[in-house]
Amino acid sequence: MKRSNPSTSQEASTSGAKRFLVKSYPPSLRTTTPITLVVGAPDVSDLRKSTLQYPNVTVHSASLPIPFGTHHSKLSILESDDGFIHVIVSTANLISDDWEFKTQQFYYAMGMRREEEFERSPFQEDLIEYLSYYSNPLSTWKTLIKSTDFSTVTDRLIFSTPGYHTDPKHVSRLGHPRLSTILSQKFPFDSEYEHTDRCTFIAQCSSIGSLGSAPSSWFRGQFLKSLEAANPAPKNKPAKMYLVFPCVEDVRNSCQGYAGGGSVPYRNSVHDRQKWLQDVMCKWRSNTKRRTKAVPHCKTYVKYDQKIPQWQLLTSANLSKAAWGEMSFSKKKNVDQLMIRSWEIGVLITDPARFNIPFDYPCVPYSPTDRPFTTDQKHEQPDILGCVWNP
Repeated sequence: MKRSNPSTSQEASTSGAKRFLVKSYPPSLRTTTPITLVVGAPDVSDLRKSTLQYPNVTVHSASLPIPFGTHHSKLSILESDDGFIHVIVSTANLISDDWEFKTQQFYYAMGMRREEEFERSPFQEDLIEYLSYYSNPLSTWKTLIKSTDFSTVTDRLIFSTPGYHTDPKHVSRLGHPRLSTILSQKFPFDSEYEHTDRCTFIAQCSSIGSLGSAPSSWFRGQFLKSLEAANPAPKNKPAKMYLVFPCVEDVRNSCQGYAGGGSVPYRNSVHDRQKWLQDVMCKWRSNTKRRTKAVPHCKTYVKYDQKIPQWQLLTSANLSKAAWGEMSFSKKKNVDQLMIRSWEIGVLITDPARFNIPFDYPCVPYSPTDRPFTTDQKHEQPDILGCVWNP
């Protein structure tokens, strides 16, 4: 191992992330391998203090210009002695609990450094573009990626960066508009396609933001339209969209009991303002992969057409405006703008042979007595370990 660049999430405690990361290296490499860490601006000071004993560790800050934003991307780039560059996009934070007890997803791609010129792949261009938003501190890594051949990688990176984006070129390259743009390239409009059945979109996440008082405002009005991209459903057969999120019983009976619920932060105070969401919510079921008892920290978005998956998105982005962005008209600037609070990154896979969908399909809808697990509400029925939840 020559050097590595794990992009950590603000969810992880800085000291916990440092301990977990450093101990993951062989003892002989813990103080010699150059490691670059990128975290949200509020975490930089503490992480730098906790890594003083490791002179090989460099900590950089990711700007968070809008309140309540986070550096939520989980990206690692590793350079090995044999000339290969390894890229990992995951849903796990750099803490042991995420790797030992939760359901997570990991995507891996590899490229080879080359001296001669070669044609860049879209994946490579995506990665260079994403790293460019971090500005100068990651210039060395951008140069490294530019000289690496990723021609065998056909997948695309979908990412968000924080800010009020008004340039149409930038708007279409970030957040849910970026997903729409790339889906339109991968699946252009087909005038001869016959909609014999309503297509279905499944969103599965570990946290839910404030989506509005009605599904038409953002959930279907913006986000679903981006998922449909160039192939919107006809008005007489509107697309179905469901949300997989653990209900109280799912968490209560998980391998960690209620303690596992700390990784699916959703507030009852928010849910009460969007009770329409309950009508499309489904239980966490992963019997096929034997992960039903492991609380999901993964985030997956899938399109099904005639019950067959068409594409899969593995990402750090939960179901929220903060992660995906919200389009609005700025009267002050007299222009449409995309407001994104957080850093996110994911991978769009369109090759059915490589789909790895973590939940069971068809999904299991909530029963009339089910409610989503919420962290700000008491749960007094003892869990599998005999504990209760009292926030």
